[in-house]
Amino acid sequence: MPIEEWRGEEAPLWRVFGAIVGLLVPNWAGFLVFTVGLTLALWGAGLAGICGCLPLVGHSLPATVGALGVIIGARISDTLVSHWGLYALGYRPNPGLKSTPLYVLEAVFIALTFWKGLSLAPGAAWTGIAVGAVVFVLVLPVMRPFREIRPSSARAPWIRWQPLPAWTKE
Repeated sequence: MPIEEWRGEEAPLWRVFGAIVGLLVPNWAGFLVFTVGLTLALWGAGLAGICGCLPLVGHSLPATVGALGVIIGARISDTLVSHWGLYALGYRPNPGLKSTPLYVLEAVFIALTFWKGLSLAPGAAWTGIAVGAVVFVLVLPVMRPFREIRPSSARAPWIRWQPLPAWTKE
């Protein structure tokens, strides 16, 4: 994850997402999930796809192709949903927006570099792309219930086209 998402111009990405749903995400939790967890998950999928081996599955062409699909789907969905989609809806600033061309280039590079392998198991490739995309589509819906689970962290949601709420800097 780029440093701009971690540091943010005004707030880190997890605080921006939290503001959209009205949830004050503690910095330690946001860093752990959005920086460490997401980085390890993407690296794991990348290594599994490139090396051709998954820990619990072993050597399996569909699993390997699916792992590459996850990276492609995640990068495209991250760009469209987490960054450009929210930006278009009026949630600005959006940390990481400047890095999205690199995400798309990475997805295109992986698709072109591993095209032969991806075409050997197209069902697994499309399934992986869908899984990678769903992860980013579900970020905000998964965060919403935490307002009820942890009421002390609930805040007034960010109003589109308005400045980032001051409580995001707490």
